[in-house]
Amino acid sequence: MPDPIDIVCDACDRLFPADPGEEKVSCPFCGDVNRVDRNAATPAIAEASTSTSTTPEPTPSNSETLLRTVRPALVRGHPIASFLAMALLLGGLTVIILALTSGLPEWMKWLGAALGLGGFIWALWIFVLGHRWDRLKITDRRTIDERGIVMRSTSEVLHTHVRNLRITQSVWQRIMGIGDVEIDSAAGDGTADIRIMNIPDPDGVKRLIDHHRGLGSHD
Repeated sequence: MPDPIDIVCDACDRLFPADPGEEKVSCPFCGDVNRVDRNAATPAIAEASTSTSTTPEPTPSNSETLLRTVRPALVRGHPIASFLAMALLLGGLTVIILALTSGLPEWMKWLGAALGLGGFIWALWIFVLGHRWDRLKITDRRTIDERGIVMRSTSEVLHTHVRNLRITQSVWQRIMGIGDVEIDSAAGDGTADIRIMNIPDPDGVKRLIDHHRGLGSHD
């Protein structure tokens, strides 16, 4: 059986072994189907087998460096909801204290408990469950959108495959220094492959990605 050869995936640029007897193989990392070029691989195998040098040949590095992790802004992204959630929580606690220490009817403490619990659940959703596990990771090779911790979803776009990068900001978002970022890939179907809302410093994120796309410098 012939020895496997290493090929580079056309989609994710990662190196993986393939059987030279196969015409097409699927990339184990992204699933993209690649054609096995046996003619191009044969000289490399022959050169490796006949070489008498003891110095190892340099091989391409598959490592990548994480440059930045961005999470959506919580209070700045949802100011009204954040204010109402905190108001319900503090208001419920106030009603409970007054019902226990002043002349308010005792049943009012249950109303305060209901208000406080509602505010707490709302705040928990805003500050933890709704956004805490959403993150945008930018490496020197790609942008990765990760969501969730128990049920996870991941979407990624190589910098070399970015076709369009859009920033959308409302008046409030511009005042708060946040914005929505959308990234389209060259293989996309017209919809954004990555879309994340209310992230801080969206212009800085765009400059960083553009720098590794070969478009300008990153300050």
